[in-house]
Amino acid sequence: MSNWTKEQLEHMKAALRLAWRGRGLVSPNPMVGAVVVRGKKVLATGWHTGPGQPHAEAAALAEAGRKARGADLYVNLEPCNHYGRTGPCTESILRAGIDRVFYGAPDPNAVAAGGARALSEAGVEVHGGLLARECFELNSFFFKWTLTRIPFVIMKTAASLDGRTATSTGQSQWISSKAARNFGHHIRAGVDAIIVGRNTAEKDDPELSARPWGRRKMHHQPWRVLLDPSLKLNPTQMKLFDPDLGGPSLVVCASGAPENKIKKLAAQGHQVLLAPLTDHGLLSIRWVLEELGRQGLQSVLIEPGATLAASALIEEPVVDLVHIFLAPKFIGGVRAPGLIGGGGLAELAEAREAEVLKLGRKGPDIHITVRPRGGFGGAEDCLALYQSAGLSPPDLLA
Repeated sequence: MSNWTKEQLEHMKAALRLAWRGRGLVSPNPMVGAVVVRGKKVLATGWHTGPGQPHAEAAALAEAGRKARGADLYVNLEPCNHYGRTGPCTESILRAGIDRVFYGAPDPNAVAAGGARALSEAGVEVHGGLLARECFELNSFFFKWTLTRIPFVIMKTAASLDGRTATSTGQSQWISSKAARNFGHHIRAGVDAIIVGRNTAEKDDPELSARPWGRRKMHHQPWRVLLDPSLKLNPTQMKLFDPDLGGPSLVVCASGAPENKIKKLAAQGHQVLLAPLTDHGLLSIRWVLEELGRQGLQSVLIEPGATLAASALIEEPVVDLVHIFLAPKFIGGVRAPGLIGGGGLAELAEAREAEVLKLGRKGPDIHITVRPRGGFGGAEDCLALYQSAGLSPPDLLA
């Protein structure tokens, strides 16, 4: 189906709003919302609240009860067709007597996929690709990790209008406004892990915790990941190692780090990883991300200093999305650090280009959202996902 009606679009938008409630709660599962309707009337709704809990379709159908027979079901992700911690959503749909299913994005998970075909073969009318872009973007973390086993990587950084992240004496708190910092916690609340380098940890002593966003209650804390090649920092004196924060803590170091410090960290309950070094003598951020992906983490927020920013954006390009906050102030000084350090590129032709996705404001600060070239989540990734399922939604081909 290519010409969606106004009612069909509105029902899928409602499913997306329901799915969003699971942000930061459902990983490694995708965010999913479902709406049961008959004509324009909504009979029941549901959303996935976390691993092991009923899927959105099952929750909505349970609420609808007998009213679901002969009704339509709208869901932002293709219904699953396998036994996991819960039963197949396809069976719930068939038992309920649903006539038509409208879904947004296909499920690339080989274990759970095939729901659309199973329903169609059982006589249910199935239509995929409704609000294709929106459904893809909602679960970009899940899609990237499922397809590549590497987490989706967000970078957040702040600077003055002249690109300084601190003064020449090292003062950096706070360059950005409270509104920008609150948005940072909003990002933290939705990711599986936060990564910082040794210099940032030493200078700012961050908790790397996600504090409440508005009225939202925090149900989990992301992993706190510190890159400290030679284990120079004393973890007992750092906030990010506070066991009361909740969530795992992980230290990444090089193979030459002191063995006694590694054993001490492990004895205190912190995970320690030995990572290879790059040609620039830095820990390989790509290797770190691959390891986090192997442990099932689907999304990572990097809060870098200049060295880590250079590593993740230039030397080993791994970033999928960047949030840059520019405060309306000037700092100046050739000794004041900038956003990106390292040796830099010699030729403009080598510069890593980026697509500006959004320009806005957070309080007095300018908020720029960009996708670096090669980052996951662009139109080509979206189109490839749908085409792999035999779908070519018209809004993706425009």
